Amino acid sequence: MRDFLLFLHILGAGTWLGANVAQIVSSSTMGGSGGLIAAAWYRTSLTLGRYVYGPAGILIIATGIFLVTTSDGAFEFSDLFVTIGFVVVIIGIVLGITVFGRQGMAAADAAERGDTSVLQRARGRLAGFGVLDTLLVAFTIYAMVAKLGS
Repeated sequence: MRDFLLFLHILGAGTWLGANVAQIVSSSTMGGSGGLIAAAWYRTSLTLGRYVYGPAGILIIATGIFLVTTSDGAFEFSDLFVTIGFVVVIIGIVLGITVFGRQGMAAADAAERGDTSVLQRARGRLAGFGVLDTLLVAFTIYAMVAKLGS
């Protein structure tokens, strides 16, 4: 059972990291196109939030809890790497709601209206926070592999 839970946990983290990398690479081309192409890109990004990031986050949290509670004391919720994992998922949720959702919608709407100044501001925020989120996820993966603090 542990191996299956760990597989699902890694699958969730890989999905989150992979989706971030794909968006970082693609957003300069798609999001920078302007007009309806950019609007469609940002609306697609919002869909990813709902159907990719949300389920990946739920999978990570659920399997993380089960991995700790079924570890027969090998891992504790107080272990640093476990705490890092929970904190980063919470940060991801907050960023998803307060930054990626709002700025994605603002970018899509601005692209449709042809408002390049609003689009550029939203793109800048999305890019900056996207890199931050990706670095946090990568650090968390390292923390898990190295079992920081244990």
